[in-house]
Amino acid sequence: MITKAFIWLETRLDEGMWVRRAYLVIATLMLWRITEWAMMFAQTSKLTGTEIGVIIGAVSVPASAVAKFAFDSYQESRK
Repeated sequence: MITKAFIWLETRLDEGMWVRRAYLVIATLMLWRITEWAMMFAQTSKLTGTEIGVIIGAVSVPASAVAKFAFDSYQESRK
């Protein structure tokens, strides 16, 4: 459902590719912020290393999937 909405936006509203570029920038900034959070969390948490790794992975994996979609979509549109 969400993927269909993004595809609709790209085909209907993005003739100049500005939506794809904005989406790419937002995804990159999101990953930057998550990386900052993960470093701070790992430094200040009192949990074990395994627990910290699992929590960071649970937050980072979905964000990485969104960023992969953004990068792949942008690369595909440049062809």
